[in-house]
Amino acid sequence: MGEVVARRDVVRGWVKVFRAPPFYLVGVLPFSLGALLAVRDGHPIVWAVWALGSVALALIMAMTFLINEYFDYETDLANVGYNQFSGGSRSLPQGLVERRDTLVAAGVCTLVALVLGLILQFVYGTGPWTLPFGAAAAAVGYAYTGVPFRLIYRGLGELLIGVSVGWMPVFIGYYLLGGIPGGAYLHLLSLPIAISIVMVIVANEYPDYESDKAGGKLNLIARLGRERGVWVFALLGLGFAASVLYLGFARFEGWHRYILALPLLLDLGVSSAAVAGVWKTKKPLELLCLATILLNLSTIVLLMVVNW
Repeated sequence: MGEVVARRDVVRGWVKVFRAPPFYLVGVLPFSLGALLAVRDGHPIVWAVWALGSVALALIMAMTFLINEYFDYETDLANVGYNQFSGGSRSLPQGLVERRDTLVAAGVCTLVALVLGLILQFVYGTGPWTLPFGAAAAAVGYAYTGVPFRLIYRGLGELLIGVSVGWMPVFIGYYLLGGIPGGAYLHLLSLPIAISIVMVIVANEYPDYESDKAGGKLNLIARLGRERGVWVFALLGLGFAASVLYLGFARFEGWHRYILALPLLLDLGVSSAAVAGVWKTKKPLELLCLATILLNLSTIVLLMVVNW
């Protein structure tokens, strides 16, 4: 009976390490938005390309989660303020998964993603930049916490997340179906996605503040402190609002612009709550972390709706 329970714990540990589906949606949905933009521009939809690209992206994200688990082990072990959106999966500190096994799993995910990239480029003819773009995405995922780069420890992680999760999936999603996009529209469309995912990261740094600072993980909040960091969060919220308003009134008209105004209400809510000090209490802070994820995902979905 004890052996069965132990096996269940191991399975539960691995499920937690690979994260719940919403964690993958922050990358797969922007990728789908990029594919949608390519179709809107007159390029044919190839469902196999979209499906294989989505799976390859999810594998690269899984690799990133696994690498983070391995290299963040010490700070996660010391973390007592975590919630369900921060502090890693907790599988390694709880002894449910062996630390070295996450590196093996990360290697397997990368290898399978490479095979899918080869199929996309040489079977479906998605273009000569397919593998380089995929390699760049994987390199960014590794560099976030992996040695010797450890960019989140050097204060560059938030910028890296904004580019790699906010802009890169949209760009690659377009490229696989339509080649290099022309004009500035795709890049402008990626801006509120990039800003909102940075808001997610910054909110998640609050519960981890003590362990991150003690472990030398000098992210934005660990560098600035929680009191000053909240104003950076509010500034990001202002930048998000400005980017959405620009898209709504400069690029759309009629009902499209009013749909795009919907995320502004949630943006106002999370920014106001942060300034009001909800980060000082554990449960309200957890709800703030959840709200920033919903802000990011709802923005992507609404951008897909107005570009349909």
